[in-house]
Amino acid sequence: MKPRRPNAELLIAIVPVNVLKKSKARLASSLDASARSRLSKAMLTDVLCALKRVRRIHRITVVSADGSVGRIARLTGAHFLREGKRRGLNNALRIAIRDAVRRKASAALILPADIPLVTADEVRNFLRQSNGYPIALTPSRDRGGTNALLLRPPKIVAPSFGKDSFRRHMTIARGKGLSPGVVKIRGISLDVDEPADLAHLKRLSLRNETGRLLGSMN
Repeated sequence: MKPRRPNAELLIAIVPVNVLKKSKARLASSLDASARSRLSKAMLTDVLCALKRVRRIHRITVVSADGSVGRIARLTGAHFLREGKRRGLNNALRIAIRDAVRRKASAALILPADIPLVTADEVRNFLRQSNGYPIALTPSRDRGGTNALLLRPPKIVAPSFGKDSFRRHMTIARGKGLSPGVVKIRGISLDVDEPADLAHLKRLSLRNETGRLLGSMN
């Protein structure tokens, strides 16, 4: 964990990762299982490298039931939390949030592992714009999903990812009398789930692990 200034927010970033061999099933028409696994690894590496460059983040926790993900986490300076048997995304996040609370975190930032356009500057921008909000979130490009979720404190609400999670998180927050901040960040908003997302990525000529992998596939 990075040293922090007295009275500074202790922020832990949490990145949940699916079992790699089961990842990105909706891309099966474009990529075989091996390629989907390699793409998931590349995107995870890009997300972790972006987070690593953000000084406000004191610890990065990768949570997964897949032990092979731990090697990627450690290579990028992140910490790996093995969830044991596969419990589903929200249950895995609850494990990571409990761990953050044990480590005295005052805030938790949840980011998915499949947003390869994210940069350190965009994460910093998200954090700046979320100052003062107990909950802040970035919707996915189609405004259905949640691609960033900041919780102050980490257990202020339980995560509820899945279909239509952006609206659900907004409803949960307002139901508790909280005013959520909606922060629109272009690179965070694009997650890679559908063949159209993959085609969009290929047109961008990315200079990161994901871009190099897609270039080698071409």
